[in-house]
Amino acid sequence: MFKVLLFSVLAFAAREEKAHVHGVAKAALAFEGKTGKIEMSLPSSAIYGFEYMPKTAKDKKAKEAGLQKLEDKIAEMFVLDPSLKCEIKKEIFEVDQRENHSDIDAEFRVNCEKSPVGTSVMVNVAKIFPRIKTVQVDVIAEGVQKSQEVKTGGESIELK
Repeated sequence: MFKVLLFSVLAFAAREEKAHVHGVAKAALAFEGKTGKIEMSLPSSAIYGFEYMPKTAKDKKAKEAGLQKLEDKIAEMFVLDPSLKCEIKKEIFEVDQRENHSDIDAEFRVNCEKSPVGTSVMVNVAKIFPRIKTVQVDVIAEGVQKSQEVKTGGESIELK
């Protein structure tokens, strides 16, 4: 059932062909019961400051630090109700590098003690990565299907 739910959110999120827009990130959240997934697509320039293939030690270090920050701060970018006791862990990071253009695709697994349905999630991506000005968030969770554009940090999306 969860795979069907996730494929639904991916189809929902893929309304448009993937287009690179500086300052814009896309996120898809899918929940079934106490488990879920967060998938993100972000311009690499917003995460580590450039899009070209890193060649120097400084660029490689900046890329590594940006990806580590994305992993370390995911629970601050998508804040679930603390009473749910959710844990968010990285599953996949992929850098889609095309000449002088790159995006980051990231997947995170969410495990909670209680279902997040009926609560809300606070989206704070811009507070962690200020170069992100807009996050297009698509949500599917047991009876909930919505899309919301978040332009500032600290904006909540109801999971009901």
